[in-house]
Amino acid sequence: MSYKFIQMSDPQLGFCASRRKDVNGVDYEITNLKKAISIANEIKPDFVITTGDFTQDRLNSEHAEIVIDLYSTLNSPHYFAPGNADLTNSPQFEDIDRFRRRFGSDYQSFYFLDSQFIILNSCVLFDCTNVLGADVEQIKFLEEKLKEGFNNNCKEQMIFMHHPLFGQDPYEKDDHMVLPKNQRKIILNLLEKYNVTAVFTGHWHENNIVNYKNTELITTGPISLSLGEEPSGIRLIEVTDNKLEHRFIYL
Repeated sequence: MSYKFIQMSDPQLGFCASRRKDVNGVDYEITNLKKAISIANEIKPDFVITTGDFTQDRLNSEHAEIVIDLYSTLNSPHYFAPGNADLTNSPQFEDIDRFRRRFGSDYQSFYFLDSQFIILNSCVLFDCTNVLGADVEQIKFLEEKLKEGFNNNCKEQMIFMHHPLFGQDPYEKDDHMVLPKNQRKIILNLLEKYNVTAVFTGHWHENNIVNYKNTELITTGPISLSLGEEPSGIRLIEVTDNKLEHRFIYL
């Protein structure tokens, strides 16, 4: 049995204009998001998951409406995870509530065929100072869902969130690009315990792929302005006969 899905990340309306003064407003991101959705509609994936950062300014409701309107033209079921630009790296409950009103739940899980997909709010894992207990709730949710999928004999279990766990070394120091070591350790232990297939993230505005034990950690480049060597794009993931393959499609 086979299926395919697409991971998008960082549409981030306003990001390019904040970095390059030669770009006209949010036209760059709007054009790229339209391209991404057009490519997805041609591919006809079973679903699409976007791993955060929908607008550069979380308080800009006009930009959020543009994103929502563009995603309404996507013909496949789609799911959203929040990013730090959507909530900040130290979110407050009002930030989470705003995201939920605009985009739906900030964390959830679902099954497709014999696979399980878990979407997390990594911002509360990055810093829960202003949302006390939200990190504990996320970890509890993650462990319960992984245990449930494992007991249901899921052939693949995959996690989606904005912040990567690490870049190259699971013991690397804390910084704004990765989850802090205290949360990272907990999640890495769960990946190993439940033999998680893959973790998909964004945030870096460039591609990065590493492995932790039996789990592939895939950071996908942005729809918005790329900060890496590769141009902007989206990732197509195909699962056939319990083998996961993926490639990055340039916009």
